[in-house]
Amino acid sequence: LTGACDRTWRLSRMLQAETSLGEGLCPTTNGKGSVVGFLGFFLQQFLSARDSAPSATQAQKKHVKPAGFGCYTLAQIAEHSTSDDCWLVVEGKVYDVSGWGHPGGDVIYSYAGRDATEAFNVLHKDQPRARAFMKVHLIGEVNEPNQSALLKDWNEMRIGFLQQGLMDASPLYYVRKIVELAVMATASLYLNWAFPNSVPMVLLSAVLFACCMFQCGWTQHDFQHNQVFRSHKLNATVGNLVIGLGIGGSAHWWKNKHNQHHATPNKVDDNGKPVDPDIDTIPLLAWSEDLMKQVNTTDRGFILMQHLLLWPLLFVALVNWQAQGIIHLLQSPNVPTSSRWIEMGLVMTHHFSVLALAFVPLGFKMGLMFWAVAHALAGFGISFVFVQSHNAMEIYSEDKDFVTSQMVSTRNINPGVIADWVMGGLNYQIEHHLFPTMPRHSFSRVRQPVMEFCARHGLPYESCSIWESTYKVYRQLAVVAKAA
Repeated sequence: LTGACDRTWRLSRMLQAETSLGEGLCPTTNGKGSVVGFLGFFLQQFLSARDSAPSATQAQKKHVKPAGFGCYTLAQIAEHSTSDDCWLVVEGKVYDVSGWGHPGGDVIYSYAGRDATEAFNVLHKDQPRARAFMKVHLIGEVNEPNQSALLKDWNEMRIGFLQQGLMDASPLYYVRKIVELAVMATASLYLNWAFPNSVPMVLLSAVLFACCMFQCGWTQHDFQHNQVFRSHKLNATVGNLVIGLGIGGSAHWWKNKHNQHHATPNKVDDNGKPVDPDIDTIPLLAWSEDLMKQVNTTDRGFILMQHLLLWPLLFVALVNWQAQGIIHLLQSPNVPTSSRWIEMGLVMTHHFSVLALAFVPLGFKMGLMFWAVAHALAGFGISFVFVQSHNAMEIYSEDKDFVTSQMVSTRNINPGVIADWVMGGLNYQIEHHLFPTMPRHSFSRVRQPVMEFCARHGLPYESCSIWESTYKVYRQLAVVAKAA
């Protein structure tokens, strides 16, 4: 059991691990071999995580907000650039959010000491709700507001899209997406019960179920980004159901990681350590020579072959993410108690349902084949799409404005009917990163205006075929591997 946990830790580090397993998470059984004992330990971790969250009183003791309403320079604001002492600017107003339990996670501290106007506007669809949260943190205003021509132009384009209704989702589109998921799951269940002894039919069932799971990934992504409903709560509720029941994932874990990625794509800090969790793949993968330097020369064995080993390892991505979600729910003190219980219930319901779908009609051997193929294909499908979007693009350490940071780090895959469906609209990764709350069916309509905007301001707009993108990723990994 201890050895299995060690292997899980290594896989977690490879594919954007957010939390470490922690000392003693997988204890030895001391010869008892007790499943009941391990389940008891599981419950103990669950309850201890629930009880370990810092109280609001403790958080408030860390920092005292300035009294009154002040007028500050950008230089003064920049002095408050840590999570314990965090000021930021939104539309000329200064907010002190030090130690705040931000509903979207610690991503808010990515803009500590900086202007967060653009990120605030695009990441919050329910603006009245977001502004109500921020109001209590208002401490003043900037005495030298300054918005670049690029950001003014981008903001005008964003407002134009809003006025054209391109931020409003089509109810029929998302009804169709939910129906697609139900049809794939039902067809898979039917094949397992109707042809339990047919290897071809069971494999077809596994492919259908894999498609269902990775399409659940894209669907929950849309809801969690508030693309579908105007109500944040309704989006979160449906998104949590889809990720929990559909793929056995933790919504809280995913949102914390994904929000940070959107705010700081491909960014590293001044010490070369990843700020974007999606490139935090050391010690197994190094996306640049600077990232590779974090690994001792004697420990670079995997990196030497990373351009070859990445692809088969994508098959275990889904299982890895499921494990990380459970670990997060067990150990993170930042998960609200109610969310912890609800999410764990959804995740466990998913796993028991899938096991029943596989092993009850098929028996052990065929059931195991179904489970393994479905999870391997779903994991490969989801992670292969992720690899295309940002890897082998610029990795940067200096602060960039919101728009520039998205454009230099993001790549599109050329659109098409098949690509749009398989990739869940994330082949329009540039449009998605510029407008995260825009429903995916609007991306094709804004593609040309975004390209023209980039041309006006000398920004890159990279779009290529899936084959060319894959080669670029392979080549980047190979270049770093050779330097290792």
